[in-house]
Amino acid sequence: MAERADQHQLDLGFARPEPAAVRPMVAIRPPQVHHRPAAKLDERKIIDWFQVIAMLSKAGYSVQSISDVIRVPRTTLIGWRQGAEPRYSEGESLIAFWIQITGLGRDKLPTCEPGDWRSYHSK
Repeated sequence: MAERADQHQLDLGFARPEPAAVRPMVAIRPPQVHHRPAAKLDERKIIDWFQVIAMLSKAGYSVQSISDVIRVPRTTLIGWRQGAEPRYSEGESLIAFWIQITGLGRDKLPTCEPGDWRSYHSK
């Protein structure tokens, strides 16, 4: 048997593998992240809450009855009609009621450009 380098190693007669070549350290770069330009506020559509409430009114619902169904104060609903933005959960309640009454899908919600709302509804 070949002479052992260490008395605690067992020599099974196999040739020892050569040590792997040492590779030089390479700086690892983080992956390239391609950021899309941020969407401009004017490019997105917003729900036209005035039209949503107007369509429900045309279907025979008063502001008070709409507010009773979605459980918000009447004055809150009037504020939305005048341009205020509802909280998410309250807006979702109004949308669900609108879908139920009109029979239209969510993709048919009336929308407008953020900058156009005031000029459109002030006439």
